[in-house]
Amino acid sequence: MQRHLKGITWLLLALIGGAWLATTSVVAETYKWKDADGKIHYSDQPPPPNAKEETTVKRRKPATAATAAPAAADKGAPATKAKTYVEQEAEFKKRQVEAAKREDEEKKKTAEAAEKKQNCDRARAQLRSLQAGGRVTQTNAQGEREYMSDAQIAQAIEGGKKSVDSWCK
Repeated sequence: MQRHLKGITWLLLALIGGAWLATTSVVAETYKWKDADGKIHYSDQPPPPNAKEETTVKRRKPATAATAAPAAADKGAPATKAKTYVEQEAEFKKRQVEAAKREDEEKKKTAEAAEKKQNCDRARAQLRSLQAGGRVTQTNAQGEREYMSDAQIAQAIEGGKKSVDSWCK
């Protein structure tokens, strides 16, 4: 039991230490200045008052929305109001609906293309069988098989060519 508590204590200390290190590196600024001798210095501490030139190399990241607006104004960009949770959620849902619509349209196009290809293959196969020659049959209204005459076969071939042209564009 004691070993378990010790392990938890060390784990918590490690997590707290890691969080502290992560926040200090994000918040730190880097300063650059020349001293009286003309030597350039870099530091995370502000330069001494007797520094000749001083510049901030890396600025702090704004922690909240209230500090983000002045930083944007400094860069010459227009200040924009931070979006609320409700607005962000509404935009997210809108993007989801649009993505679903796009996906449905793509599925529909894919299905139509597959159906068109299948119909094209069928029309070509039927035309090949008509052009192969020999006796061709068809079913009449009573469900009986009848042999087609040469004129009927020629007419069916013309219809088959039109069918191939329409499906196989």
